[in-house]
Amino acid sequence: MKNYYKILGVSRTASSESIKRAYRSKAKDFHPDVYNDKSSKEQFQLINEAYQVLKDDKKRRLYDYRLKQGFNRPRVYNQPRKNPYYYSSYAQRAYYAYRKADSASKNYKYYEKIFDNILFTFMALAGIYAVGFGFYRLFYDQVDGVNPLTGIIVGVIFTFVIIFGWIARKR
Repeated sequence: MKNYYKILGVSRTASSESIKRAYRSKAKDFHPDVYNDKSSKEQFQLINEAYQVLKDDKKRRLYDYRLKQGFNRPRVYNQPRKNPYYYSSYAQRAYYAYRKADSASKNYKYYEKIFDNILFTFMALAGIYAVGFGFYRLFYDQVDGVNPLTGIIVGVIFTFVIIFGWIARKR
């Protein structure tokens, strides 16, 4: 793990002001525009990286903890084929635990499909009922000041949207 305190030339108990001063002096010394060398760009980026970590209190506390505990590698996540540590026993246990949980979720998906079918059926029936009620109001039981055509149009649109959503979900 890179020791950002050594890179900037400050102690671990240095204040943010002294870190800022050290960063500015090192940045002046190794700036690629001033010091024309191939390694100066890399050194300047390293100095900048050290300053970005040490100037923020949260990042600095986390860095100090990792430096104290000796964590010298980044976190390893359980991703097959991308992670070189994937086939270790710890990763396999997590992988198999995930597989067991996945088999239990198959029942959940089965009940979810049943619930979706029931829900879509009732919503489609509600749309058809709205259209039928609009036609009933239009031809048999007219109410003064109420236009049943808007209800019929909205019911038809609602029913088609529900049926279209049901068909699109099945694909």
